[in-house]
Amino acid sequence: MKGKLRTISSIVASSTLAFSLFVSGPQGNIKAAEENLELVNESFDEVSDGSLPEHWNLIEGNAEVQDGKLVLRSPATSSPSRVGVPIVEEHGDYMFEADITFVSAVENTRWASLMYRIQNDDYPYYQFAVRRGTSALNGLEFATRNENNRWAVSETNFYRENFEYDKSYHLKVIVSGNRVQQYVNGELVIESAGATQWSNGDVGFQASGSTVQFDNVRVTTYDEELPPIENSNAFLPEEAETNIINPPTIISGPDTTGDASKAASSLLEVERGQDGLLEANGEPLSDQLRLIRNEKIPVLHVEEEDLEAQIVQGLDETQTTDVLVVSSNPDIVEAVKELNPKIRGGLVYDGESLNKNDLEALPFQVHSSKSKVVLIPQKLLSQEIVYYLHNRMVSVWGIGADSLASTHELIHMGVDGIVTNNPEHSAEAFSQYPENTIVQRPIVAAHRGVPSLAPENTMAGYRLAYDLEADMIETDLHRTKDGHLIIMHDYTVDRTTDGTGAVKDMTLEEIKKLDAGIKYGEEFAGEPVPTFKEFLQEFKGKDVVLLVELKAYDLEEQVIEEIKEEGMMNQVVIQNFDMESMKTFNKLEPTLATGYLFSAGTPTSYQDKLDNAKKMVDYGTTWNVNLNASYRTVYEEFITYMRQRGMLSMHWTFRDEDPFADKLREGLIGPITDYMQWLTHSPINLETPIQKVNLKVGKSRNIQAKGFLSYRSGETENIETELYAMNNDGVVKIEGNNVEALSPGTAQVFVKHTFTMLDQEWNLVSEPIEVNVKE
Repeated sequence: MKGKLRTISSIVASSTLAFSLFVSGPQGNIKAAEENLELVNESFDEVSDGSLPEHWNLIEGNAEVQDGKLVLRSPATSSPSRVGVPIVEEHGDYMFEADITFVSAVENTRWASLMYRIQNDDYPYYQFAVRRGTSALNGLEFATRNENNRWAVSETNFYRENFEYDKSYHLKVIVSGNRVQQYVNGELVIESAGATQWSNGDVGFQASGSTVQFDNVRVTTYDEELPPIENSNAFLPEEAETNIINPPTIISGPDTTGDASKAASSLLEVERGQDGLLEANGEPLSDQLRLIRNEKIPVLHVEEEDLEAQIVQGLDETQTTDVLVVSSNPDIVEAVKELNPKIRGGLVYDGESLNKNDLEALPFQVHSSKSKVVLIPQKLLSQEIVYYLHNRMVSVWGIGADSLASTHELIHMGVDGIVTNNPEHSAEAFSQYPENTIVQRPIVAAHRGVPSLAPENTMAGYRLAYDLEADMIETDLHRTKDGHLIIMHDYTVDRTTDGTGAVKDMTLEEIKKLDAGIKYGEEFAGEPVPTFKEFLQEFKGKDVVLLVELKAYDLEEQVIEEIKEEGMMNQVVIQNFDMESMKTFNKLEPTLATGYLFSAGTPTSYQDKLDNAKKMVDYGTTWNVNLNASYRTVYEEFITYMRQRGMLSMHWTFRDEDPFADKLREGLIGPITDYMQWLTHSPINLETPIQKVNLKVGKSRNIQAKGFLSYRSGETENIETELYAMNNDGVVKIEGNNVEALSPGTAQVFVKHTFTMLDQEWNLVSEPIEVNVKE
């Protein structure tokens, strides 16, 4: 990946150095004004052991100062410990800070908190709770203890690591009106507009099922107004309207001269200025970040080393938490993510060519740098390259689109993003497609083979899935009593075979005697339970990727070993419901893509949907996993949020046509299904014999197209199509597949094929054909 370093602007053709930015909402870092009053400042150094500071109140439990720290001890959640600190009633907006150290915890779910706006010296109140296991999705909370003395948890998030024992972390809460910001070590982790019930009150500390120390307590009044929750970094940028399903996101380049209002992201070339401060496209980076805040997603292109700490500091100061950092140097991306793993990473491909060896190495480089997206110059891209990378869970952004024709070309390659200095071409191209246009068929994973047609998790089912043109074949792994990896979904063999018993209690010899086909049908009698090695060997070297789910614990090392033994590293993607397993896998073998399987409810309000999407994308980014959620868990805003930020994901398990079609229309790109046959006979794309036609007035031309049916074989066939024209202005007349020249000028003519898939109609459209008419 490391070669001659080039800026994006040297890759994207442009004539004028300019950059279109759009003013956002409240800007800059939020700091308490200098005139704010200090209400509490306590380091406990002058407080006698066994006591509390003057006027501090032990509400319940066990709390005292020991060795210069406030220590709260709680043996169980049923016996919490709480301390209150009085705050003058007139001060309800304040900044509350303290250092916290976990000494012990009953388990990782146990917690401690900063309480604020405490009423009646007891409850109700708000609190910032931190579990010892802060890396869990609910490791951090904004919660309310209500008037009925019950919990109401309205916001949750996670931190980049579990809080270690005997290690100090700095907590901060800013509460202003109904707005709340909660921080860990200076990182904004939770924002809420939920402090609506009480406008003032005391502060305090709590421990539940844990022993914790607090130190360096400080409370100051806060007279600034926090930005509205709508400007909380969870947003969907406005994009160009289109009828294309799952269109590429638009990233305006650093030399953009035209209208970038419909671009979702802005690419900023980051360098060190003469004064040592960071610049982006020739302007101070901090100014650029503030200018596009909550309007565009910043994409920082960095090629100069040793800027990582300054970049992260600049992001923190401007409260920019939704950002992508890209470089042709993987070390730079990794260094940035070491400082803040929530920052998304991407690689810029700067090679002069992209041959087979380069292509095979590229997914390994992307994943090992903890990235999910690669930026590739348009001249090096093809539909086959994009397809190869998609199957290995790499999002592809094409750099180019400097004309309308080249924009259409990138769209039809199936790229996920278009990096361009001419975003107006993308907006125009997007407008030229009819309703329900699929540029390419989605990447489809055959779930346990094709259980709608053959017994699940058998070689018969897997071979059928391959014959039905599955892009991926999904499978499940367990380990036998004598240490062999076998293919089985359940923990027991009871449901799918003629035997009984837990897999972990049976030897491979015993399992191989079972019939895994007879329960499905007589025609499959005698079908054995496959081993993982047999599964790998069957598809080695074939154009298919294996989506492997680890069902049992501690399989990671053995799975990697067997994949490597078969030379199959470039054909496997891993997933699991257990995030700890995926963390382990990424440490042992960071070159492979991993996915976190999960299912959750769908938020109801628009802002809650965006907040949830941001939290999950941050979570996936932090642990370098794809978000392989159940299809009921994701919704249109979530799917769009992931697409705009360069993240591909697979979603399970489609068994009904209607929700399958609905999710495809929402932009879902990676369905996992029991019914591979539903998509098998759908064409992939159209190929036209010509790209330009010259006609004289009064003459006509019949234009046909062929449909590609298979990524794998390149098979084509003649299919029924019709033409339509854009930018016509009376230049041509269209009837069916015939174009007639009417008057001098130029028209864009497209070939369209309408087909039925999932019992609904979809359109497949060719790249435009330029028709030039002369007298």
